[in-house]
Amino acid sequence: MEGKSFEEGEHIRIAWAITGSGDKLTECVTFMEQLTAKYNLEVHVYLSKEGVVVLKFYKLLKEVKDYFPKLSTEKGPNAPFLSGKIQLGTYDFVLIAPATANTVAKIAYGIADSLITNSAAQAMKADVPVYIFPVDQKEGEILTTLPNGSDLKLRMRKEDVENVEKLRRMRGISVLGRIEDIEEVVKKI
Repeated sequence: MEGKSFEEGEHIRIAWAITGSGDKLTECVTFMEQLTAKYNLEVHVYLSKEGVVVLKFYKLLKEVKDYFPKLSTEKGPNAPFLSGKIQLGTYDFVLIAPATANTVAKIAYGIADSLITNSAAQAMKADVPVYIFPVDQKEGEILTTLPNGSDLKLRMRKEDVENVEKLRRMRGISVLGRIEDIEEVVKKI
């Protein structure tokens, strides 16, 4: 592995937040499983309330729980106390993937009223890197796959894309253009 060398038993520690996006959810779960197997990763998964709903809808909740035994579900903006762990340096970085347009908009405008948006704000304040993979990155139509295998056409709104661009200009946040970019982040650590 390129980047920082780890002593035996040490891990790259990631706080991985999953929001309520179905688009790219299956791909994110699969890729994180592959990365965890390939690298020395310790992944603690944090689910937004809507993240739980969408993981159930896509029949991925059990898989995520089985593969990532450190899993916490949002009870409020500061419960579980992810912000405290971030401030204590527990994690090498925070990853929000996939990130809904709602989560992106809140972070872009400084709204920290959920577990994930509050934790992103606290990470930026504590100089802990935040990597976000937003699903709405380009205006226009996309096809996404529903849990039953059928396609759904979605139109990415100009407003949502503008919020992603605002994130790109924020100190402490890196916007990932592709899911595979997560591996480059891991290699840099």
